[in-house]
Amino acid sequence: MGESPSARTERELAELRGRIGADVDLLLARVRDDADPRNLIRRQPAAVFGTLGSVGALAAAAVATRVRSARGRQPDSEIERVIERLGGRIDRVRGRARKRLRERIRTEMADVVDAKRGPKEALWGAGMAALTAGATTMARAFATRLTGDDTGPRRGGWPR
Repeated sequence: MGESPSARTERELAELRGRIGADVDLLLARVRDDADPRNLIRRQPAAVFGTLGSVGALAAAAVATRVRSARGRQPDSEIERVIERLGGRIDRVRGRARKRLRERIRTEMADVVDAKRGPKEALWGAGMAALTAGATTMARAFATRLTGDDTGPRRGGWPR
């Protein structure tokens, strides 16, 4: 005659479990395809190479920062030579006071070096700002050409 309500419920639950399992398998397959670097490079090469370039630039900046800080740090022998040239008696200062004196002289020497670099860094900053503005304008022009958007400026602005 008919099946009992609990048997029907069990059958429906088994069907749902099967569908859920199939959906999960399909989802995992899509994730594997999306996470595969070969497929990612094939589908979006500009994004991949842009990301790699950004990571490379960050790594180069980190290395340059470490090299600059290591190069800018004055060795203790140089600091002691400065103290002796100024007529100080570094041999009388011991322990923590000697460390604090060295650090204070090191910071003062770094301030003098930074004061000399001020205009140079300002020019670099202005140049980088100009390059960024130019790149932004080019990206906007490319985007308008790509999307066919006709709302951009007309007078000497974006090329058509």
